[in-house]
Amino acid sequence: MHTNRTEYIISITSRDRVGLIYDVSSAISYMNGDLADMRQQVLHGYLTMIMYVSFPVNVETEEINRRLIAAGTDDAAIEVSIKVLKQSQIDSSDSIDNCYVLTAEGEDRIGFVATVTKFCKDNDINILDLSTTVSGNRYIMILFVDLSNCSSMDELRSRLDRFADDTDLNMVLQHYDIFKATNEIKIF
Repeated sequence: MHTNRTEYIISITSRDRVGLIYDVSSAISYMNGDLADMRQQVLHGYLTMIMYVSFPVNVETEEINRRLIAAGTDDAAIEVSIKVLKQSQIDSSDSIDNCYVLTAEGEDRIGFVATVTKFCKDNDINILDLSTTVSGNRYIMILFVDLSNCSSMDELRSRLDRFADDTDLNMVLQHYDIFKATNEIKIF
């Protein structure tokens, strides 16, 4: 980001509609906002978006909120949450050296996410990104995780194997580079 700018984490929720991302990004551009990073997904007809944005210091939080809400429509109002970052929050977890992809797959059941995330918590695994889906009666989780707090990969893999057996889950842990190389689609 640039100097003389204020950094924000902004969350948007709205009923999904054509042009919504354009309307939000246009409002940000209008205020000279630098949209540096964004995640967006539609869940059951609702768009959720989280963004890392910087604005010139003279752009007030109230103006950002007002303009983003104004990008909504009568049938698709926009809810906004704005968090001002007091200092740059970029840290070592932005490096992929210790980043892995953990997949968990098993029978769909209550507590699936809580079970897997407890394993992560108990083993000092920081979850950076998490996606889930249900296919038939199978529940699938894909977690992008930071293992920089884990002292021994051998011990972690052993614990993961025991956990998978105890919970009847199929678990795979692989370095992000390997996951990317085996799952990347090349467009020529």
